[in-house]
Amino acid sequence: MSYKAVIIGCGPRAAFHLDAYKENLPEIELVAACDADESRRLDYGKKYSIPRLYSDFEEMLKTEKPDILHVVTPPAFREQALEMAGKYGVKGVLMEKPLALTVTQAVKVKETAEKYNLKVAINMQRRYFDHCRELRDLVRSNQLGEIHFLRCTTRGNILSMGPHAIDLLLFLLDNPAVEKIWATGYAMNGHEYGHTAPANILARLSLEKKITVYLEDADDAVGVFGETGGYWQHLELDIWGSKGRAWWRQNSNWGYQTEGMSESRSFPIGWFKSDELGQREFTRAMAHWLDDDKREHDNSLRFSLQGYQVLMSIFQSALDHEIKKSPVAIDPEVVEKLSQCLEKQGRIAAREE
Repeated sequence: MSYKAVIIGCGPRAAFHLDAYKENLPEIELVAACDADESRRLDYGKKYSIPRLYSDFEEMLKTEKPDILHVVTPPAFREQALEMAGKYGVKGVLMEKPLALTVTQAVKVKETAEKYNLKVAINMQRRYFDHCRELRDLVRSNQLGEIHFLRCTTRGNILSMGPHAIDLLLFLLDNPAVEKIWATGYAMNGHEYGHTAPANILARLSLEKKITVYLEDADDAVGVFGETGGYWQHLELDIWGSKGRAWWRQNSNWGYQTEGMSESRSFPIGWFKSDELGQREFTRAMAHWLDDDKREHDNSLRFSLQGYQVLMSIFQSALDHEIKKSPVAIDPEVVEKLSQCLEKQGRIAAREE
């Protein structure tokens, strides 16, 4: 079955969504795009030969009656897009991360999706990169033995690259339960699109099966390799098990070494090729999910909310200066309160200098 898709938002991230339609995606046809900015709307319409263009979101949904909606807007516009999509009969929504900027917004997103029975997937597309799936299969195969420790480092603030880092590590470990969380942070960094969050976070996650995760999101994080493509290229993981180790560097290579291997095996990987193919499969997976409820999208809202809970638990631990046990009671205003706390600390430090 073929589905009709439309997109709202013609900013820089839209290109990655639209590239998925360039070839080999017969399950979905992109029929329209919407953006209030005329020049961006026209530029994308011409570049991608989009049949129809709109300046009004509701008019596009009312006229086109799409099955699938891509939401590629700043994160303040999430629950509103879902409400409108549900009103006009959209079945599936592919939405940019983060799924929310605050706990209150995340709750509203969940409630709106349930209200209209929307199938929602959050765009953390690394779950559909071939090499990420190969690494997950390696972990599943027990070639590394029992997993004991995972180190994950990235840059950009915790609401920019943090969701990707947390989502990927949960994916590689088959979405385990998180039992305890400790975190600390310093300095604030608004970053683009209003991702107001700590600029630097260090966290320790204790997972089921006695797995410990070291997570650091900071410009001076230990082991962050030198990338020149911007903060979003800085993401790496190391996995240690009882029988071996594995690693993954987003724009460099992945590999492993296990018992009995005299030398490690390493495979080159590149971000742009990986992302183009991964984004296409991420998009195609929504069609498969609409075809069959049992083929749940790997980035479904259910999995994404698990990662968001971890993210907000990190905020809560950093705010309260204590280890948190799951399930963590999250203050609805934890983002705002932690922001105020770190901003105050920054002002005090500046005066002392």
